[in-house]
This record gives sequence, C-alpha cells and structure tokens, in this order.
Amino acid sequence: MPCKICSSEATPFATAQVLSRYAVQYFRCVHCGAVQTEPPFWHEAAYSSAITGSDLGLVSRNVMLAKTSRVIIKSFFRQDESFVDYGGGYGLFVRLMRDHGFNFFRYDRYCENLFARGFDAELTPTARYELVTAFEVFEHLVDPLVTIEEMLSLSDNILFSTLLIPEHSPKPGEWWYYGLEHGQHVLLYTAKALAIIARRHGLHLHSKNNELHLLTRKKISPALFKIVASRRLGGWLDHVGPRRSLLEADYAKVVGAKGGSAGMLK
Repeated sequence: MPCKICSSEATPFATAQVLSRYAVQYFRCVHCGAVQTEPPFWHEAAYSSAITGSDLGLVSRNVMLAKTSRVIIKSFFRQDESFVDYGGGYGLFVRLMRDHGFNFFRYDRYCENLFARGFDAELTPTARYELVTAFEVFEHLVDPLVTIEEMLSLSDNILFSTLLIPEHSPKPGEWWYYGLEHGQHVLLYTAKALAIIARRHGLHLHSKNNELHLLTRKKISPALFKIVASRRLGGWLDHVGPRRSLLEADYAKVVGAKGGSAGMLK
C-alpha cells in the first residue's frame, strides 16, 4: 500500500479491533513513518455521530486552543482580516474567537453548526483568509493531500493540532490516540511526514510539543513560535491588546435587527 503522505511503500504494521467489532489493518510507511489504516470500510459506523461520545475534553480543548490561537494571530498575523476554522464541528471555537473580536468563520461538511450559526464559510474560488485553523482534523483525513490542498486554496497559513507518533512507534492498543473506540482516526503523522508536506508546498513548519503545528509562508523564528504558543506566556499575552467583541454585532445580524442587546447572551 502506498503511503498517503510521501507515496513510499507502507508495510503491514498491526491489526486492531475498531469499534469493538471491526478487524482493521494498519500500515506504516518505510520512509516517513506515518501510520495509516486500510481503506476505512467502517466509516459509516464511526461517523454515526460526527463528534464522538468519548471526546470529553471538547469544551476545555476549545477554550485552550482559542486562547493560544488569539496569541498566535496577534503575534504573527493581521488581526483585522478574516479567518476560517476548517472542520469546525459544533462551532464552539468560532464563537469563542468572535466573542474576542476575531472575524472567524466555520467550515464543516459533516457536523451541525450549533454555536456559530450564520457564520459558515463559503468556499468559493475567490475566498481567501489570513489563516486557516484545523484542530483535531488531520488524523481524520482519508485523502490528506487533497484536503490540505483545499485548505491552502483558502490561505497560505494553516494552524492545526494533531498528536505526532512517539519515537518508539507504539501500535494500536499501546497508544490512546489511535482512537479504536470511535474509529475516526485513520492517519497518524510523524515530524518527518509533516516536513514532507511543508516542503511539497514551499512552506515553513513550526511545531510545539508534538501537538500544535503551523504551516506558513511567513518567516517566523521557531523559538519565538514555541514561546508564543506556550500556555503560560500565552495566558498573559492573551490580555495584551484586547479586541472589541463581535457578540453584539453578531446577535443583531442573526436576529435581523439593529440595536438589539446581546447582554442576555453573556
């Protein structure tokens, strides 16, 4: 089986029980080390609910990522531009960012928009954004290069999260991030795999703690990126230069009336 990242040979790596009932084969690339499943014949069952019931950290993760994203945008990008959250799920991240004054939109083909209704992105040929965010998306991609191309058609900058495979290459059952209980993770990356993606598109790659990554055309100091993305400093920087919330304007847009108060929504 060819590797979905670098097209080198991916050899049998392990077999595991997915969703407690499907025997699924995993393959590991001999070149970049990425691990992928066989074609996901179990996907319909895995996505009977777009957001898996075992994702108990969804709210806290969105709050943390919103804070980190605000600091990264303030540090490296133009704050007054528009942004899109690709694979935005329920829209919680977009709502948090808009509440803090960042003009974010949501894009997700598969999940209902609960928290950011009225702010779904239109992926037209002319649509361009300062930054694409894609949190907990890359490991779900069946055709990663195609999807990444689509993201890059929207922006030259992608901020995303995915846990990289530990150096000892754990097999399914030895590492929780395989997600065997929900079956939605079909591709796991290494630092080398991400570097190959970056080179293919002429982008710089920055990573923090093997979990948060930035693909960008901008020249950014790797050390500075790690400092800005750190939770301790990021919490302080988040309070520097606060922006005016879009909540009241969004409320007026959604209800179709000017001058409405959003106080009841706080």
